[in-house]
Amino acid sequence: MLPTKGRSSCLRGGGTLESLIKQRTRELTEVNERLTLSMLRCQRLDGRLRESEELFRSIFEHAAAGMNTITLEGRYLQVNSAFCDFIGYSREELQHLTVFDLTHPDDLLATRERFDAIRQGKCEAFDYEKRFVCKEGKQVWGHVTSAWVFDGYRQPLYGIGLVQDISGRKETEAELKNALASAREARANIACILKSVGDGLIVTDTCQRIVRMNPSAEFLLGITFGQVANRSVNDPYVTALLPAKLVRALCCAEAGGLFEFEQCDSAGASRALQARMSAIHDQADKHSGIITTLRDVSREREIDSMKTEFITTAAHELRTPLTSIQGFSEVLLSRPDLETAQQRSLLAIIHDQSENLSRTVNDLLDLARIESGTGFVLEKTPCDLSQLIEQATSQLSWKSDRHLFEVALPEPDSVVYGDRVKLRQALENILGNAVKYSPEGGPIRVTGQRHDSGFQVSVADEGIGMREDQRQRIFDKFYRADTSNSAIEGVGLGMNIVQEIIKAHGGRIWVESCFGEGTIVHFTLPVE
Repeated sequence: MLPTKGRSSCLRGGGTLESLIKQRTRELTEVNERLTLSMLRCQRLDGRLRESEELFRSIFEHAAAGMNTITLEGRYLQVNSAFCDFIGYSREELQHLTVFDLTHPDDLLATRERFDAIRQGKCEAFDYEKRFVCKEGKQVWGHVTSAWVFDGYRQPLYGIGLVQDISGRKETEAELKNALASAREARANIACILKSVGDGLIVTDTCQRIVRMNPSAEFLLGITFGQVANRSVNDPYVTALLPAKLVRALCCAEAGGLFEFEQCDSAGASRALQARMSAIHDQADKHSGIITTLRDVSREREIDSMKTEFITTAAHELRTPLTSIQGFSEVLLSRPDLETAQQRSLLAIIHDQSENLSRTVNDLLDLARIESGTGFVLEKTPCDLSQLIEQATSQLSWKSDRHLFEVALPEPDSVVYGDRVKLRQALENILGNAVKYSPEGGPIRVTGQRHDSGFQVSVADEGIGMREDQRQRIFDKFYRADTSNSAIEGVGLGMNIVQEIIKAHGGRIWVESCFGEGTIVHFTLPVE
């Protein structure tokens, strides 16, 4: 054994054994302290992990929304009570079902595509809305948010899903969508009505801005809605486009107003328009504007003028024969010494004037029947037009020696089926017009021919003729083609009544005329 002094005197590295022991002791102490600290940290982390797990379990179980954990195959690992309430299945039942079993068939493909995207690493979460099928078969909507947990090799382990019940919201959206569709349909219907209505419509709001105008109003006023849309009626630009009387009424914006004004169209023709203003109220019965309707009353005013003229003319036509009858009858009564020839002459005048009076009264009675809708009561029998025309021309030839009647009708084929009295009235009226509107005399030709559809008669004269605007109105009530010539008798009803007689027989009537060259009246009648 070596001496102690020799062993402790020196060590490798130049230190003593005691110092080496102390150094190793310190190192072991430090390692132990570090291990102790690590253990304490692990204990704290373990505690925090348990707290986190407890917190997650508490949140998971008590969350108001449905929560679950699922595998990549769609199987449920965990579900909370809210999810069970949402889907209608118990936890035990859900262990045997998958996400795909509970998905509505229409949303199944989209759900599988999202799981495939997770499997292929294309995404780590998804968020979408889909339909679920509950246990009782009821369809519910859910907003699904799912985040996935991956391992160190980026392979998905499981997903944590949050499902919120949005069925109520979807129902509201569907109701809103239906309401919007109904509103659009209602607006479309209103637009169609406004577009189709014959009267013009102008809508102004409480600030007197023009907010709507239909095509009829555009046509009647000669402007477009785009020119005045959302402009005030006080705007100088609008004032320059609209008639002054209409602008003043729109500025006042008083409901119940009724007025008329004149408006010239693009061709310069004057048109009479009648405007009526009505208040617009919303659902709360609050005043929200004024709607003004425009109606073209030009024809009505023209008819009123024609009626006034008719009354004047009818009074004259009635007064003239009555005056003659009264005057000549007084002569006969007061002059018993008149010779027979003179008496016969006066009686002839009285007879002619009584016929004129009777004709006017009959025209008025016929008009009354037509206006009331009664029409003509026809007693149809086979009638020979040749005989009726000969009777009418013979009577007119006796009254006028300046006109030459030329009749060319195929007698064997001139038989029609109709009312003899009414057809005679129509023929006398047509031939009488040919005489009246040929004041210089001349030939009046009556021709006829058989057609498959019936028998056609044409009456032609070489009189004063008519302009095109006169020809188009020849069948109007109270219209006289030449009112400036007071020598031409009549109240303007003859051709209208002739048209009604021909129509009542199932025929038709039309007129050809050239101003200064004469007129041809054609009409057809059925042969059976």
